[in-house]
Amino acid sequence: MTGTTIEGLKLVKVVDGDTVKVELNGEVESLRLCCLDTEESWAGGSKPVTKAGKLASKWAKEYFGVNEEGMPNGDITVDIEFDTSDPVPECLKKHRGNYGRLICYVHKGGENYNLKAVKDGWSPYFVKYGRSRLYHSAFLEAEAEAQSKNIVIWNPATNAGGNKREYNKLIPWWHLRVSVVQDYRKLGLQRGVQSVRLDYDDIVDAAKAESELVVFCDLQGGISKQPGNGALIYAGSIHHKFNLWIPDRESPSAQAVQKLIEIRYAGEGGRGYVYVSGKASRYPKNEKGKPQIVLTSTEQLADLPPGV
Repeated sequence: MTGTTIEGLKLVKVVDGDTVKVELNGEVESLRLCCLDTEESWAGGSKPVTKAGKLASKWAKEYFGVNEEGMPNGDITVDIEFDTSDPVPECLKKHRGNYGRLICYVHKGGENYNLKAVKDGWSPYFVKYGRSRLYHSAFLEAEAEAQSKNIVIWNPATNAGGNKREYNKLIPWWHLRVSVVQDYRKLGLQRGVQSVRLDYDDIVDAAKAESELVVFCDLQGGISKQPGNGALIYAGSIHHKFNLWIPDRESPSAQAVQKLIEIRYAGEGGRGYVYVSGKASRYPKNEKGKPQIVLTSTEQLADLPPGV
């Protein structure tokens, strides 16, 4: 299987080891490179800046032939490949992360940069949001090769004396999450489950019609706010706003829902992904209202889709 490809895109900037920018349809698009998670080179995020992160950014800029600021000195073109073979307009819509960046592979001179970054030890095979449909075996082999050679992130000497990432804890957690995503891909899609990211327009329509539905979403962030007597969960993203509302948060049923989310789904180590069932609605009840489901029972939260 090969993915949908767009060839000959002008490279605009290399941001760091796993993010680049290209010109697409007359606009600058930021690309979050699929299955990569190089360490951080800039402060300000939730992850620590490491020596390996700074080195990965430097290596990426050298690989793509840009200057230290990440800017090309001349015309550099790359090809991008999506992780499915859907038509281009559909890929441009559904292969986007929580911050609106396109999620894809980048090829330069016929070489898959994503795979090379893992093979050369700059990134683990990042499966927190789902494994590669196209290159799963190749990524596993690339990661194993880098580990066997004890290079870059797999060599403790790289980050010695500074910040480091705890891959011995992160990787098992990622694989827990990816197992849930695989269940969704194999079973959830067959049963009409709606994904917040992939089926957002359908969720909005269901909220307008106040229809019953099952939504696959990520509760890693846990309870977001406690306005009034309720509890609010942001279960979508800035581009796909979808909320869960728990009324009367001090009631026994609401307490049970909150405790289940806190222990089983939220935070590092939690499953994250969950199937939420209920009647969709909008809040507030007008054209600008965000889609939501009201949670009143733990039975509305499940690890598997209905009928499994």
